[in-house]
Amino acid sequence: MSLAMNLVGKTVKEVTTASIVYQNCAILDLDVIGVMIQVQRTITEEGDVETVESQIFLPWAQIIQIIVQEERP
Repeated sequence: MSLAMNLVGKTVKEVTTASIVYQNCAILDLDVIGVMIQVQRTITEEGDVETVESQIFLPWAQIIQIIVQEERP
């Protein structure tokens, strides 16, 4: 868990669940139960399109992978 604790406060490339891929999200907190992330999402409300920041808790059981960094050769 010590490697994972180093991610708190950092932005990761991707967090993947079975149904959603969160990209460029900040790790706010994590523990043995799950991880709290912050993401920017685009929503439509009453015909208006806007970007909002959401804090989402994901239990570890739902997370398939976390891509910390990605480089292209």
